[in-house]
Amino acid sequence: MTVTSIDVPHRRAEDCLFDDAHDLPFAVDDPSGEVGERRPPMRDPAPAINYAAVECWKALRMAPKPVHPARDNLRLFPQMPIDILLEVLGHLHPMQLMQVSRANKAFRGLLHGPVSPALWRAAFVRHPPIPMCPPDLPPRRWAALLFGPRQCEGCGELNTFPDYRIYRQLCTQCMNLKLSTGVPNYAPSHEVHALVVKTFRTDGSRGDTESEVGRLWPAEGTAVAATYEALLRADDVRALDAFIEARKRIVQAVNDLADEIEQWLCSIMDAAYPLWEATQRRVIKSARRRLIQEGHDERDVKFAQGFWQVSSLDHIARLTSKRWHKARPHVLPLVDDARTQRLVRERAELVTARSAAALTAVSHVLRTAPPATWAYTPPAYTLETFAPLRALLEDPSSTPLLDTDARLADALVGLPAFVEAWRAEKRALLAALLPGAADPPDVRTLELATSVFTCLGSWIGGTAVTAGRTLIGWDGAGAHMRCRSLQRFWEGRVHYAPEGAAAARALVLLMGRDPATATAAEMDLLCGGGTGAGGEGEGEGAAEKGKEKRFLCAVCPVERHKRIRGRRAMRWRECVLHTIERTRMRDGDEAHGAPAWVLLTDAGADDVRRRERPDPVALDSAWVCALCTAHYESRVTLPTAIQHVHERHSIATPLEGVHYLYIMGAERTPRVPALLSLEGDVAEYRCNRCPQRKLWSLRTVRSHVLDKWASILHPCAEFFATDMWVGCRHGVATPGESDWTLVERIARSTLDLAAPDG
Repeated sequence: MTVTSIDVPHRRAEDCLFDDAHDLPFAVDDPSGEVGERRPPMRDPAPAINYAAVECWKALRMAPKPVHPARDNLRLFPQMPIDILLEVLGHLHPMQLMQVSRANKAFRGLLHGPVSPALWRAAFVRHPPIPMCPPDLPPRRWAALLFGPRQCEGCGELNTFPDYRIYRQLCTQCMNLKLSTGVPNYAPSHEVHALVVKTFRTDGSRGDTESEVGRLWPAEGTAVAATYEALLRADDVRALDAFIEARKRIVQAVNDLADEIEQWLCSIMDAAYPLWEATQRRVIKSARRRLIQEGHDERDVKFAQGFWQVSSLDHIARLTSKRWHKARPHVLPLVDDARTQRLVRERAELVTARSAAALTAVSHVLRTAPPATWAYTPPAYTLETFAPLRALLEDPSSTPLLDTDARLADALVGLPAFVEAWRAEKRALLAALLPGAADPPDVRTLELATSVFTCLGSWIGGTAVTAGRTLIGWDGAGAHMRCRSLQRFWEGRVHYAPEGAAAARALVLLMGRDPATATAAEMDLLCGGGTGAGGEGEGEGAAEKGKEKRFLCAVCPVERHKRIRGRRAMRWRECVLHTIERTRMRDGDEAHGAPAWVLLTDAGADDVRRRERPDPVALDSAWVCALCTAHYESRVTLPTAIQHVHERHSIATPLEGVHYLYIMGAERTPRVPALLSLEGDVAEYRCNRCPQRKLWSLRTVRSHVLDKWASILHPCAEFFATDMWVGCRHGVATPGESDWTLVERIARSTLDLAAPDG
């Protein structure tokens, strides 16, 4: 930390101790190089400045004047008796004594003579909080360490910080040459090392760098070791113990004094910091004003960084023309850098604004395509690579681009062909990732149910984005190619998921189809589970909601929910996701590496579906109208889409896939599957006296038949597309097996099938 200097009025001639005021070189020996606001410094401060001495010297020179200043002439002061001289000099500050000793040879001889140590020590006592001089160190030496220039004693290198533990001022190189890591011929653990003062500094230019290994002055270590050995040979235990205790006290006292000095230095610099900062701000403000007057852009001058590091602007009270001409070559590069950064920033903002306008125009073109293709358009960063569009974005002029610009209309003529080429490229890329892909790859293989991919970005720890974990075929993977993470990560593509493909293969075999030919659309037709949202109607070819299949994972343990103990009954697409998640999350589950699935019968699936909650996908903002572009910019929920079709297109019974669509690629709210009872009171009986789909355990079906009142399905329940139950009388006095039927819930499992090839 550096501080500035401030000036005080010149002393009057009668206040000086000598005929010539310059005999006391206050200005020349001022450690800051120059002190004063009225007289600007004429040279840069040397790196040997002792800033603690600067602050002490400023405090002395700014001391309040006495109310009645002395008017007597002090020219006869040097001719006064020696005892009077010593009495007067005893009231001076140690720094003032250093100045007086440089006045002439007579004062130098006096202050360096035999009586001087007491005089110097008295100066330290009279001027607290200056740290007291150690008793074993000459006070003039102590004053030089505290207030002398920052210069190495060995080689003269500047900017060298004193070491207040070994009482020396050494640069890093001299420290490495002259200091020793230990007392010669003694093990590091020997107690003699605790009797020698050590320094832990590693950098001579700084006082706050320390290491774990201390170093000592070899001569001191040798002297202490010699005394220690002499007492040890004399076999004088008491004298040796006294010596050890005395040395330990000395070492502790030195360390305490060094800590005190560090606190004193910090307090001095902390007190000087506000003034230094205010002065520095004033100088920098003046420099900025000069730059603006020279014609530099005010924005560049304002945001230029690094003024505080320009040494030519430091340690001065005001910015004169001479000082400015010296600092200007160091300041101009800062302004040039700020100008360059501003131009780059403005150019980026211009390109961003152009890109936003261009993408708006692009959206007007893309929305004219069928809504079923909206999910399979290139992302924005790919659209910006379209050559005619890129030429407009990178136009070197500063002219902004509007979405109504005629140049955009001409540039986007070839956009549909570009989009179709991008789709073909991505289809070929995905097909090439499949095992055994031909060259060139057959894109028709993407329609297979076993073409399962995953996005590695969906597996980042703690992420809530799961849309890319299971991507089946082109419908799933193609829609996910717009993922923003693919721009910079994961090789710019999704990856083949072999565990998901193995699960899909097992499910296809379980349905009695050939994995080499069965498509995902065929599995949706057989098993259901496309969107699973239902609605007022479904398009042609979609599986009826009441015929959706359910599968169990035979690897997962039995769960308990409410009073049911069993396994989750899932759709076929949920089974694929289940396998991928179990094998990739929480360090992976090896048991799920070998798929084991169980297919439920229609009766078992009916019982499960009866207890399932509505699929939350209907409330996801992933639905659009298939008849217009109203939802191109923002997707809506299923009820909103159906209401739109009702009101806007006057269609009484909208059909999914015909009048409204589910757009792939959006984040889907997971559905909570219901459990199929497998343990305990297994619900596998159906009451023969009521048409409901509910399954009972043997215990509960007996109670059900015995009850006078039971619940049956309302005849109009199918019309309202919900389960409506009404009371009915059974009241069978003696229930028997004719009142209920054991229902087969398991159709088959992968264990019943032959092991699939490879």
